[in-house]
Amino acid sequence: MPGRNEVCPCGSGRKYKHCCAQDNRSAAIENSRAQAQFRRGLKLERDGHIEEAVNVYKVAATFTATASEANSRLGHMLLASGRAGEAADALRLAATADPDSAERRLDLARALLIEKKNVEAEVEVRRVLLADPRSSDGYWLLGRTLAEGGRFAEARAALEQAVSLNPRQGGAYFDLTNSYTLTEADRPLIAQMLAASRSVAETDQRIRVHFALGKAFDDLKDYGSAMQHFATANRLKKAMCKLDREALAGRIDGAIERFTPAYLASHSEDGDNSRLPVLVLGMPRTGSTLVEQIISSHADVAGAGELQFWPELERALERLSPIARIADFQRVAAKDCIAVLRSIAPAASRVVDKNPFNFLRVGLIHLVFPRSVIIHCRRNPIDTCLSIHSTYFRTSPEFSTDQEDLVFYYNQYLRLMGHWRAALPAGRMIDVDYEELVANPEAMSRRLVAACGLPWDDACLRPERNERVVRTASKWQARQTITQASAGRWRRYEPWIGPLLELERAAGPGL
Repeated sequence: MPGRNEVCPCGSGRKYKHCCAQDNRSAAIENSRAQAQFRRGLKLERDGHIEEAVNVYKVAATFTATASEANSRLGHMLLASGRAGEAADALRLAATADPDSAERRLDLARALLIEKKNVEAEVEVRRVLLADPRSSDGYWLLGRTLAEGGRFAEARAALEQAVSLNPRQGGAYFDLTNSYTLTEADRPLIAQMLAASRSVAETDQRIRVHFALGKAFDDLKDYGSAMQHFATANRLKKAMCKLDREALAGRIDGAIERFTPAYLASHSEDGDNSRLPVLVLGMPRTGSTLVEQIISSHADVAGAGELQFWPELERALERLSPIARIADFQRVAAKDCIAVLRSIAPAASRVVDKNPFNFLRVGLIHLVFPRSVIIHCRRNPIDTCLSIHSTYFRTSPEFSTDQEDLVFYYNQYLRLMGHWRAALPAGRMIDVDYEELVANPEAMSRRLVAACGLPWDDACLRPERNERVVRTASKWQARQTITQASAGRWRRYEPWIGPLLELERAAGPGL
C-alpha cells in the first residue's frame, strides 16, 4: 500500500490520500460490515435459531466479500428447512461467486442433486476429487450421490474414504452406516464413531454420529446401546426444534372446519378429472417409499419423490382473497400441478408424489383432483413412532424428538384422517397396511396397480430392481427384497419406549 502523500498507483497523478485511499476505506468498512453479518449468521445457526440465521445470511449474501460463504450457508439452512428450490438457487449463487473454490463447486453439485440431476452432480464431484484427492467433503458427497442411485458398494467405499480423511465427519458416518448392514467386524468403525461423538463440535454433525451409532448397535442387536444413542441424538435435536402442540391442534381444527363434507361436495365437481397424480401419504416410516417403488416399477408410472407442490399450494389457498372464486383457484392449481408432473415425466400415465405429510392436505387434493388416486399408508403405530424417533430427517419434523410429542402428533393425525374418511366419498382413499404389504406383496401390489387404473406389469413384483433415484431415509431398504423383518420391531425396544406404548390401542381397526 502506498504512503498517503505518494502518487496514487491508479495512474491519476493525484496523491494517494486524495484518490483511491477514500475508496479503500469505504471498501474496508463494507468488508467489516459483511464479515460482522456473516459471523452473526454463524452464531444464530450454532444456537439453533435457523430462521433468524436464514435472514441474516440473506443480508450477508448481498455483500461481495461474503457472497460466496453466505450463499453457501444460506443454501444449507434452506435445505434443512425443506425449502429445496430456494436452497438450490442459493447454492448456485455461492458457486458463481467463487467458481475456482472446490467447496463452492461441491455446492454446485449439491444444487444439481436437489434438482434431481444426479448424473451431472456425480461428474462435478469427481472433478473436484480429481483436483483434490484429499477432499473429505467430496468423498462424502460422492457417497451420498451413489447411495441415492442404489450403488451401495461404491457408496460405502467413498464414505469410508471420507471418514478416513476426516474422522470427525459426522454426516459421513451416518450415510456410511446406512449403506450396509454392520457386523461384529465393524467394531473398529464403531469405536471410531464413539470417539467422534465426543469430539465433533457442530451440533448437527453430532446428531448424525449418534444416529449412526444407534443404527450400528441396532444391526448388532444391542438394542439398549442403540436406544441410548437414539435418545442422545433426539435430545440434541430437541434443543434446536420443539413441537408447538397448540399450533398443531389449531391447524388440524382449521382443516376440519374448512374442508367440511358439504364444502367438498359442492366444489369438487369443479376440479380436474385427470388421474395423472398418484398421492402416497400418511405418517412417515409407514412404507410409503416401498409403495412408490412398487407402483413406479410399472412401465407407465414415474416416481417423483417427495414434492413440495401441495404444501406450497396450501399456503396459496390461505392467502386467497375472500371474494376470489374457488373454481378459478382449482383450475390454475390443476394446471400448475400437471405442468410440474409433466416436467418430471413427460410421457408417464401416472406420476407418484409420496410426500407423507400430504395427509394434512387430503381435502385440498380432492378439491383439485377429485379422481386422483390417494393411497394412505398405515403401519403399527408403535412401530411407526419408534421408527420416526430412530431416524435422522434432513428436514427434521419437530415432533420426532420426544416420545410424548410423538404420541400427541400421532393422535392428531388419527383425528384428521378420521375426518377425511367421513368427509370424502366412500372409497376415495385406499388404505395400505405395511404389515399386510410385506406379508402378501404380490396380492397387495396387484391391488395398488389396479387402483391406479393400469394393466398389470410383472416388474411391480421386483421393486428392489427399480433403478430410480431414492432420496428418503429408506433408500437402503428400497433396494432390498421385501421382508417382514421390520414388522413388530418395537418389541425389541419395549423397555425404553414407555410413552409410545400408549398407542397400542390405536393398532386396531379404524387406524
